[in-house]
Amino acid sequence: MTQPPARPAPYPPGGAAGAPGGSPVVGVVYDVGAAGPAEVATAARACGAGAVLVVDTASDHVRQLLPVLAKRFTLCDVTGLDGAGAAAAVAAYAPAGLVTFSENRMEATSALAAELGLGHWHSPAVTRRLVDKLAQRRAFAAAGLDGPPFDAADKAVGVADALDAVGLPAVLKPRRGTGSRFVTRVDSAAQARAAAAEFFAAAPGAELLVEGLLPGDSAGAGPEWGDYVSVETAVHEGACHRLCVTGKFPLVRPFRERGSFVPHTLPPQLAERAHELAEAAVAALGVRDGIVHTELKLTADGPRLIEVNGRLGGLVADVVRRGSGVDLVAAAMRLALGRPVRETPRFDGVAYQYALLPPAGPPAPPGEAAGRTTAAALAGLRRLPGVDLADLRALEGPPADWRGGATARLGHLHGRTRDHSDLAQLTHAIDDICRPVLGDM
Repeated sequence: MTQPPARPAPYPPGGAAGAPGGSPVVGVVYDVGAAGPAEVATAARACGAGAVLVVDTASDHVRQLLPVLAKRFTLCDVTGLDGAGAAAAVAAYAPAGLVTFSENRMEATSALAAELGLGHWHSPAVTRRLVDKLAQRRAFAAAGLDGPPFDAADKAVGVADALDAVGLPAVLKPRRGTGSRFVTRVDSAAQARAAAAEFFAAAPGAELLVEGLLPGDSAGAGPEWGDYVSVETAVHEGACHRLCVTGKFPLVRPFRERGSFVPHTLPPQLAERAHELAEAAVAALGVRDGIVHTELKLTADGPRLIEVNGRLGGLVADVVRRGSGVDLVAAAMRLALGRPVRETPRFDGVAYQYALLPPAGPPAPPGEAAGRTTAAALAGLRRLPGVDLADLRALEGPPADWRGGATARLGHLHGRTRDHSDLAQLTHAIDDICRPVLGDM
């Protein structure tokens, strides 16, 4: 292993977040993801740890936030460094653990943890299975976990061969990536060729995973809700601690997520099966430590595996914290430091996060009338009972392209309701207010 240089002062003036000298340091490999700077700083204090942010300014997100990050944290800049150089730079802060909340930095974090001998993060081999959807499917199949037929294609003409093995209808998705970008249902070979051609034009050299469509069944969660859920699990040295099942709103076509809520609406027996399947998936992938976010489709035959994310799920921490007070960002940091997580969220009422999404189609041109309509919609949303926070800055900006997946959200609404019935009424009211601006999504 590379010998680290002498450790600098861990808390330079005006920089670090966390506890003063003598406390452990957790390295957070930072980029766009499931936890922002404020959440990271708060979680580090809750853990009694100092947070050192490992940053690479090749990321547009990091570069834009660098002035803010530099005021709040000690920064370890690894821009342009090779693996050994980055490990030496991080080792100078003698971190007791490493963690990331960004899918973009999963493999970099694993490489650093392996080089520094920090065992409470995914190994490089496990991370390869976590970030590669094809490798995941193969691991699940090898473990005997039931899943849809699947195949891969590295060019548009290869999609036809994959469809011969998988059948129709099918789902095309990038082997790597998040946020439902380029995830498409196809019902014919012609649709598949067109979708694949668009994907490979945008991402030359990438590969597509072709899967049989899992037919959803709304009976499990209830007709108002999505036919899929996520399961949040804390894993410590191979042992799973159940955190919660997170309910979902119905998907917006083609496969865009609308938001999450807690607690879920599943009957107890179905929730138990969801936890059991998530834990079997964790074992199949070889996950030993960390927060794991497992997405499951609810079908007439029970829950089925969509995919596993080896880090905190996007926006899940917010709804869990609002609904129970439990901080999953802090939980992920504790696991990275080698400490078990024993908290189980208990929910009082219903907490939610609801996204405003552009309709699938060409964006409407901006104009004075549209601007007046948008302003009225913003005011109406903020007045709705049950809306605690309306982050609608993107709705006031230029039109967004729905093909951006999760990155094309126009805004978020956060809040709490008394029960699920009130939440259903609230979402109908939101949609009624937004329809003149956004149309039918």
